[in-house]
Amino acid sequence: MSETDEDTPQRRYPRLKVCVNYRAGDVLPSCGAKGSRELAQSLQEEIAKRGDFITLETVHCLGKCHIGPTLKLLPYGPFLQRAQAADAACIADLLHTESYDTLEGKFSSPVDVEPPQRKP
Repeated sequence: MSETDEDTPQRRYPRLKVCVNYRAGDVLPSCGAKGSRELAQSLQEEIAKRGDFITLETVHCLGKCHIGPTLKLLPYGPFLQRAQAADAACIADLLHTESYDTLEGKFSSPVDVEPPQRKP
């Protein structure tokens, strides 16, 4: 380990996953159809402006498409739900300052949302 590694504080959540899955058709909802691809692009730009302090990864499912767009802080962090591209600067600021409780409160998973049923 180099001196700079020892002097650099570790973040609680060094990675952020964003689901960009887009389901074809109108059978079930998806994060991609709800704006997650635009969100991921805006987040990447906002994170870069702040010095690439967190790794952003796009994935194709986090299992919560019915309340997406879905983001997940890793390792073992909370899910963040329903953010849009317009929220990217706010999210990047809260992540940069490690204001995780505020971030989770602003984009928490709603408790009253049930998974949708397949359309006939």
